[in-house]
Amino acid sequence: MKVRKLIIGFFSVNCYIVSTDKFSFIIDPGADFDSIDKCIKEEELTPGFVINTHGHYDHIGAVPEVLSKYRIPFYIHKADEFIITDSCANLSSIFGENGLSLKTYKLIGNGNKNISIDRYTNKDIEIFNMPGHTPGSIVIKLKNFLFTGDLLFREGVGRTDLPGGDAGELVNSLNMIKKFDPELTVYPGHGPTTKLKYEIENNYYLSNDFLKGGQV
Repeated sequence: MKVRKLIIGFFSVNCYIVSTDKFSFIIDPGADFDSIDKCIKEEELTPGFVINTHGHYDHIGAVPEVLSKYRIPFYIHKADEFIITDSCANLSSIFGENGLSLKTYKLIGNGNKNISIDRYTNKDIEIFNMPGHTPGSIVIKLKNFLFTGDLLFREGVGRTDLPGGDAGELVNSLNMIKKFDPELTVYPGHGPTTKLKYEIENNYYLSNDFLKGGQV
């Protein structure tokens, strides 16, 4: 498996283009379609779908152009539907050139922690709803890699003062992610790649003291 990391947009979002021997897909295509398209062409990939860890503008800005160019489905958790369809909630009315309201999408989330995406089975991709940054925030596990969006960063966590944020839910989600295999490589929505083991040992927000009742 190969992961290509693109740091794009004003907020330096990590967009990931992931490929295996079975398929390739895009995680969080932020507001820089040209960089994404260039990487796909250079690597000679045929992406099968787009999936977003959550619905804020800095992570969805290039979704319309990607879908138009590649004619592929776009997946996001159902709890973030109100965000991607509302330019105020997704912040595009503030940070985008034009307000962005997405109208073509497929919703995931049926109460199960593992969710199939079309022909890609749960053995390939595991999706976990971990709210807090947004209600539909997800973590994507693929083999030994964990894509955490804006839930968990290297020595940090996502903010909860944006539309849909909930500090209590974030704490619950951080407690859940601590139960994952510590050897997993973490690919966050912003900042450097890290190891879950390092975060458990060094990230204050994963410390027992904070998780006993801390507020972000």
